[in-house]
Amino acid sequence: MYENMPFVLYVDMDYFYAACEEARHKELKGKPLVVGTAPESEKLRGVVQTANYEARKYGIHSGMPNIKAFDLYKELNYLHSDEEHYEEVSRGIMKLLKESGRPVEVISVDEAAMDITGLSENEALELAKRIKSDILKGFGLTCTIGIGNGKAFAKMASDKAKPDGLMLVRAQDLKNFLKSCSLEKLPGVGAKTFERLKEMHIETIEQLAAKDPMVLIDAFGSAGKELYMLANGIDESKVVENSEILSIGRETTLKSPVSTVEEAMPALRDLTKQVMKEVEKNGFLFKNIGAKVRYTDFSISVKSYSLHNYTNSEDEVIKRIVPMIASLLKNGPARKVGVRVSHLIKTKGQKKLF
Repeated sequence: MYENMPFVLYVDMDYFYAACEEARHKELKGKPLVVGTAPESEKLRGVVQTANYEARKYGIHSGMPNIKAFDLYKELNYLHSDEEHYEEVSRGIMKLLKESGRPVEVISVDEAAMDITGLSENEALELAKRIKSDILKGFGLTCTIGIGNGKAFAKMASDKAKPDGLMLVRAQDLKNFLKSCSLEKLPGVGAKTFERLKEMHIETIEQLAAKDPMVLIDAFGSAGKELYMLANGIDESKVVENSEILSIGRETTLKSPVSTVEEAMPALRDLTKQVMKEVEKNGFLFKNIGAKVRYTDFSISVKSYSLHNYTNSEDEVIKRIVPMIASLLKNGPARKVGVRVSHLIKTKGQKKLF
């Protein structure tokens, strides 16, 4: 085993938004259900945020327009997203994980990584089983847990074991495990990277691992080195303890619809200042910046940007939010805009990184 890699337990909640709704609407359990961005009175607008597994059997998935989802299954159950409730449930789950006394990194509203370095494989499995049981008893929700040497590989194991599963990837089995996974399951391989790799005649993790790392660095910069290392079973990223507050965001309804980012700028600057005031008050750094637009037809679109380093820079937020809002406004005029930062950690006295 590569000596710098921590032993990690990765918790991934199953179809989280829809599962939260099933927990409080027992009559929907076992029925095709989606949670979407539009109000229930306008359910043919907007997009699917989460589909439960019964809905997925009909080809329905997150990011799909609601109208298409109803085309695929007419009797689909639909609920409007209640993000405040989901974040409240998430905070309870993250608090439960942190009660283990081990470092926990909140990755998103429904994912977290725990550093369990020092535990034996059997101890790790027992801990995972206890966590699954406690979450089910406490919240009525199932989760999938992956365990492995390295945060990336523990996440890949959780992806492979879904739903309601548990998978341990032993150090000696890691390379064979990677061979069994499709290239797009490797963290860092998004749609654009996947297409670029295909153009380079790289279609499997095994082929990526065998590629000259300098060729990958030329093509992708520092991300090329990271891809090469992950493909070869090396993940040096650490579990970074962070706050139970998952994100800080503000949004506002505009006096009149806007069609350009220039028209939206006064509101964006004001929202950014509000967000940064909250960031500073709580002593946070953030690594992800998000933009949100609600169009005049009430549909919603969002974009996000992940930084290479944590920051608490207001200028960095404006720098990233402007092109995202400009891109979103290409789809139509907006009546509401929002700014959000996430992937939060405490500064512990650090100064601005930008």
